Amino acid sequence: MDGIWALMISAAIFCATMTMTPGPNNILLATSGANFGVRRTLPHLVGIRVGQTLLHIAILLGLGGIFEAWPMMHQVLRLASLAYLLFLSYRVITMPVDNELTVIERQPMTIKESALFQWINPKAWLATITLCTAFTASGDSYWFSAIMGVLVFNIVGFPASFAWAILGAAIRNKLNTPTRRKSFNWGMGGVLLVTIPMIIR
Repeated sequence: MDGIWALMISAAIFCATMTMTPGPNNILLATSGANFGVRRTLPHLVGIRVGQTLLHIAILLGLGGIFEAWPMMHQVLRLASLAYLLFLSYRVITMPVDNELTVIERQPMTIKESALFQWINPKAWLATITLCTAFTASGDSYWFSAIMGVLVFNIVGFPASFAWAILGAAIRNKLNTPTRRKSFNWGMGGVLLVTIPMIIR
């Protein structure tokens, strides 16, 4: 049992590293926090955890074996990730910044949208597959360590992701002109494009 807890401590450090470092989710959370505030960003944040957890469970139940049996599926996922990241970058860059009524009427990502995004998010796949393979015990302890891994990922991941939404909201008051808001959105859209090499490498 001591070995399991040591494994979970290592898993927690890994999860913190993966969820705190820049990636598509965190860039979008910071952008949402800056444009909509923390409260309106919460569904986006909850959707990330829901989607990540469902992906995690699916991989534990054998989803990863599909990619071994049909390698072409991996290429399809990669292309879908590339297309959606390009779309999200365009969506961020073209957010309206002039009309205050339009700004209020715009909607952040919903729980469903952000949950579904995890299934084509390359960083989410990388983190989850690594967690399922490197931080689970063998033999009779496999499912116990696997379930603990799901809990650890959520316990560590939620506050880490929440910090990015707060970071975005913290600079919201600085974005008090259309020019500043536009520059910020262009910058975040550009940073989102930087994550594309994660897919095509």
